[in-house]
Amino acid sequence: MITLAYDPQDAALANRLIKDLTAQGFAINETLASGKENLLLAFASPASNQNHSVQDLITQAFDNSQHVVVVNAQPVPTSKYTNHLKAFDFAAGYPLQALVEQIKLLTSPQAGLPLKVLTPKVRAQNRGSGLWLMIIVLVSFIIGLVLVGFFRIQAPVEEYNTIDTEVAATVANIVATNLPRSTEDAINFPATVQAVTTAQRPVLIASATALVAPRPTKSGFSYGNEEDSSGF
Repeated sequence: MITLAYDPQDAALANRLIKDLTAQGFAINETLASGKENLLLAFASPASNQNHSVQDLITQAFDNSQHVVVVNAQPVPTSKYTNHLKAFDFAAGYPLQALVEQIKLLTSPQAGLPLKVLTPKVRAQNRGSGLWLMIIVLVSFIIGLVLVGFFRIQAPVEEYNTIDTEVAATVANIVATNLPRSTEDAINFPATVQAVTTAQRPVLIASATALVAPRPTKSGFSYGNEEDSSGF
Protein backbone atom coordinates (compact mmCIF):
# COMPACT_ATOMS: atom_id res chain seq x y z
CA MET A 1 0.00 0.00 0.00
CA ILE A 2 1.36 3.39 -1.06
CA THR A 3 0.45 6.76 0.42
CA LEU A 4 1.47 10.03 -1.21
CA ALA A 5 2.41 13.08 0.86
CA TYR A 6 2.41 16.32 -1.13
CA ASP A 7 1.33 19.93 -1.10
CA PRO A 8 -1.64 20.92 -3.29
CA GLN A 9 0.77 22.82 -5.54
CA ASP A 10 2.25 19.44 -6.53
CA ALA A 11 -1.13 17.87 -7.20
CA ALA A 12 -0.62 17.60 -10.97
CA LEU A 13 2.44 15.37 -10.62
CA ALA A 14 0.83 13.47 -7.75
CA ASN A 15 -2.28 12.65 -9.80
CA ARG A 16 -0.15 11.46 -12.70
CA LEU A 17 1.89 9.22 -10.43
CA ILE A 18 -1.25 7.82 -8.79
CA LYS A 19 -2.58 6.87 -12.20
CA ASP A 20 0.68 5.29 -13.38
CA LEU A 21 1.40 3.44 -10.14
CA THR A 22 -2.13 2.06 -10.09
CA ALA A 23 -1.58 0.80 -13.64
CA GLN A 24 1.57 -0.94 -12.35
CA GLY A 25 -0.54 -2.86 -9.83
CA PHE A 26 0.14 -0.83 -6.71
CA ALA A 27 -2.66 0.02 -4.29
CA ILE A 28 -2.92 3.69 -3.31
CA ASN A 29 -4.27 4.79 0.05
CA GLU A 30 -5.04 8.37 1.03
CA THR A 31 -4.09 7.80 4.67
CA LEU A 32 -0.94 6.21 6.01
CA ALA A 33 -1.90 2.97 7.75
CA SER A 34 0.35 1.24 10.23
CA GLY A 35 2.32 -1.79 9.10
CA LYS A 36 5.73 -2.24 7.54
CA GLU A 37 4.15 -3.30 4.26
CA ASN A 38 2.91 0.28 3.75
CA LEU A 39 5.16 2.85 2.08
CA LEU A 40 5.13 6.63 1.93
CA LEU A 41 5.90 8.52 -1.26
CA ALA A 42 7.02 11.95 -0.04
CA PHE A 43 7.23 14.93 -2.41
CA ALA A 44 10.08 17.41 -2.15
CA SER A 45 9.32 20.92 -3.32
CA PRO A 46 9.34 24.39 -1.74
CA ALA A 47 5.66 24.04 -0.93
CA SER A 48 5.81 20.44 0.32
CA ASN A 49 8.87 21.13 2.46
CA GLN A 50 6.96 23.92 4.19
CA ASN A 51 3.73 21.95 4.49
CA HIS A 52 3.34 20.74 8.09
CA SER A 53 0.93 17.97 7.10
CA VAL A 54 3.47 16.54 4.64
CA GLN A 55 6.28 16.69 7.19
CA ASP A 56 4.06 15.13 9.86
CA LEU A 57 3.32 12.21 7.53
CA ILE A 58 7.04 11.73 6.95
CA THR A 59 7.82 11.62 10.66
CA GLN A 60 4.83 9.33 11.22
CA ALA A 61 6.20 6.88 8.66
CA PHE A 62 9.61 6.85 10.35
CA ASP A 63 7.99 6.39 13.77
CA ASN A 64 6.10 3.41 12.30
CA SER A 65 9.37 1.95 10.91
CA GLN A 66 8.04 2.36 7.39
CA HIS A 67 10.04 3.10 4.26
CA VAL A 68 9.91 6.54 2.67
CA VAL A 69 10.65 7.25 -1.00
CA VAL A 70 11.42 10.84 -1.97
CA VAL A 71 10.13 12.35 -5.22
CA ASN A 72 11.62 15.68 -6.25
CA ALA A 73 8.71 17.58 -7.74
CA GLN A 74 10.87 20.70 -8.14
CA PRO A 75 14.60 21.41 -7.82
CA VAL A 76 14.94 21.90 -4.08
CA PRO A 77 16.95 20.36 -1.23
CA THR A 78 15.15 17.59 0.58
CA SER A 79 13.90 18.11 4.13
CA LYS A 80 16.05 17.35 7.17
CA TYR A 81 14.18 14.10 7.78
CA THR A 82 14.73 12.71 4.28
CA ASN A 83 18.13 14.10 3.24
CA HIS A 84 19.71 10.66 3.81
CA LEU A 85 17.38 9.00 1.31
CA LYS A 86 17.72 8.50 -2.42
CA ALA A 87 15.55 11.02 -4.27
CA PHE A 88 13.99 10.47 -7.70
CA ASP A 89 14.16 13.59 -9.82
CA PHE A 90 10.79 14.15 -11.47
CA ALA A 91 11.55 17.83 -11.99
CA ALA A 92 13.94 17.21 -14.89
CA GLY A 93 12.28 14.05 -16.20
CA TYR A 94 9.87 11.24 -15.44
CA PRO A 95 11.85 8.21 -14.17
CA LEU A 96 8.79 6.09 -13.51
CA GLN A 97 10.47 2.74 -14.07
CA ALA A 98 13.27 3.47 -11.61
CA LEU A 99 10.69 4.56 -9.04
CA VAL A 100 8.67 1.39 -9.59
CA GLU A 101 11.76 -0.79 -9.09
CA GLN A 102 12.58 1.01 -5.84
CA ILE A 103 9.03 0.60 -4.55
CA LYS A 104 9.06 -3.12 -5.40
CA LEU A 105 12.36 -3.52 -3.59
CA LEU A 106 11.22 -1.72 -0.43
CA THR A 107 7.90 -3.56 -0.27
CA SER A 108 9.44 -7.00 -0.83
CA PRO A 109 10.07 -9.46 2.04
CA GLN A 110 13.83 -9.02 1.47
CA ALA A 111 13.70 -5.31 2.29
CA GLY A 112 15.55 -4.31 5.45
CA LEU A 113 14.38 -1.93 8.12
CA PRO A 114 14.64 1.80 7.42
CA LEU A 115 17.27 3.85 9.18
CA LYS A 116 16.28 5.24 12.55
CA VAL A 117 15.55 8.96 12.30
CA LEU A 118 15.48 11.41 15.21
CA THR A 119 11.90 12.53 14.80
CA PRO A 120 10.27 14.73 17.47
CA LYS A 121 8.66 11.62 18.97
CA VAL A 122 12.01 9.81 19.20
CA ARG A 123 13.66 12.88 20.74
CA ALA A 124 10.90 13.09 23.35
CA GLN A 125 11.33 9.40 24.17
CA ASN A 126 15.10 9.85 24.50
CA ARG A 127 14.64 12.81 26.83
CA GLY A 128 12.18 10.82 28.92
CA SER A 129 14.54 7.86 29.17
CA GLY A 130 17.42 10.15 30.13
CA LEU A 131 15.30 11.83 32.78
CA TRP A 132 14.28 8.51 34.34
CA LEU A 133 17.88 7.31 34.29
CA MET A 134 19.02 10.50 36.02
CA ILE A 135 16.32 10.07 38.67
CA ILE A 136 17.37 6.46 39.30
CA VAL A 137 21.04 7.44 39.64
CA LEU A 138 20.20 10.34 41.98
CA VAL A 139 17.96 8.17 44.18
CA SER A 140 20.63 5.45 44.33
CA PHE A 141 23.24 8.02 45.35
CA ILE A 142 21.02 9.40 48.12
CA ILE A 143 20.24 5.88 49.39
CA GLY A 144 23.97 5.14 49.46
CA LEU A 145 24.69 8.27 51.47
CA VAL A 146 21.95 7.39 53.98
CA LEU A 147 23.17 3.80 54.39
CA VAL A 148 26.76 4.88 54.94
CA GLY A 149 26.10 7.99 57.00
CA PHE A 150 23.26 6.82 59.27
CA PHE A 151 23.31 3.02 59.22
CA ARG A 152 27.12 2.70 59.08
CA ILE A 153 27.01 0.18 56.26
CA GLN A 154 30.59 -0.07 55.05
CA ALA A 155 32.92 -2.44 53.31
CA PRO A 156 33.61 -5.74 55.18
CA VAL A 157 36.84 -4.74 56.94
CA GLU A 158 37.44 -8.17 58.51
CA GLU A 159 37.05 -9.88 55.17
CA TYR A 160 39.45 -7.46 53.53
CA ASN A 161 41.99 -7.97 56.33
CA THR A 162 41.74 -11.73 55.94
CA ILE A 163 42.37 -11.46 52.23
CA ASP A 164 45.35 -9.14 52.81
CA THR A 165 46.78 -11.65 55.31
CA GLU A 166 46.45 -14.47 52.80
CA VAL A 167 48.14 -12.35 50.14
CA ALA A 168 51.01 -11.50 52.49
CA ALA A 169 51.45 -15.16 53.45
CA THR A 170 51.50 -16.16 49.78
CA VAL A 171 54.14 -13.53 48.96
CA ALA A 172 56.27 -14.57 51.96
CA ASN A 173 56.16 -18.19 50.85
CA ILE A 174 57.22 -17.27 47.34
CA VAL A 175 60.09 -15.15 48.63
CA ALA A 176 61.27 -17.81 51.10
CA THR A 177 61.20 -20.48 48.41
CA ASN A 178 63.04 -18.62 45.66
CA LEU A 179 65.58 -16.26 47.28
CA PRO A 180 69.30 -17.18 47.23
CA ARG A 181 70.76 -18.23 50.58
CA SER A 182 74.37 -18.97 49.64
CA THR A 183 77.10 -17.65 47.37
CA GLU A 184 76.32 -20.28 44.77
CA ASP A 185 72.62 -19.46 44.94
CA ALA A 186 73.44 -15.78 44.57
CA ILE A 187 75.52 -16.47 41.48
CA ASN A 188 72.62 -18.40 40.00
CA PHE A 189 70.05 -15.86 41.13
CA PRO A 190 69.48 -14.32 37.63
CA ALA A 191 68.61 -17.77 36.34
CA THR A 192 66.27 -18.23 39.28
CA VAL A 193 64.53 -14.98 38.44
CA GLN A 194 63.98 -16.15 34.90
CA ALA A 195 62.65 -19.48 36.15
CA VAL A 196 59.82 -18.09 38.24
CA THR A 197 56.59 -16.79 36.78
CA THR A 198 56.52 -13.24 35.49
CA ALA A 199 54.11 -12.10 38.19
CA GLN A 200 56.53 -13.23 40.92
CA ARG A 201 59.71 -11.67 39.51
CA PRO A 202 59.28 -8.12 40.89
CA VAL A 203 58.62 -9.47 44.39
CA LEU A 204 61.58 -11.83 44.15
CA ILE A 205 64.02 -9.19 42.94
CA ALA A 206 62.86 -6.48 45.36
CA SER A 207 63.02 -8.84 48.34
CA ALA A 208 66.43 -10.46 47.68
CA THR A 209 68.56 -7.94 49.60
CA ALA A 210 66.17 -7.76 52.53
CA LEU A 211 66.43 -11.47 53.37
CA VAL A 212 70.20 -11.96 52.98
CA ALA A 213 71.39 -8.61 54.36
CA PRO A 214 73.17 -8.53 57.78
CA ARG A 215 70.75 -8.48 60.68
CA PRO A 216 71.42 -6.72 64.02
CA THR A 217 71.88 -8.84 67.18
CA LYS A 218 72.66 -8.06 70.80
CA SER A 219 76.43 -8.17 70.05
CA GLY A 220 76.27 -5.99 66.96
CA PHE A 221 75.85 -7.34 63.44
CA SER A 222 75.96 -11.05 62.79
CA TYR A 223 76.46 -12.35 59.30
CA GLY A 224 75.44 -15.88 60.21
CA ASN A 225 77.23 -18.48 58.16
CA GLU A 226 80.28 -16.74 56.71
CA GLU A 227 80.46 -19.17 53.83
CA ASP A 228 76.84 -18.67 52.93
CA SER A 229 77.01 -14.88 52.99
CA SER A 230 80.45 -14.35 51.48
CA GLY A 231 78.91 -13.57 48.11
CA PHE A 232 77.11 -10.51 49.43
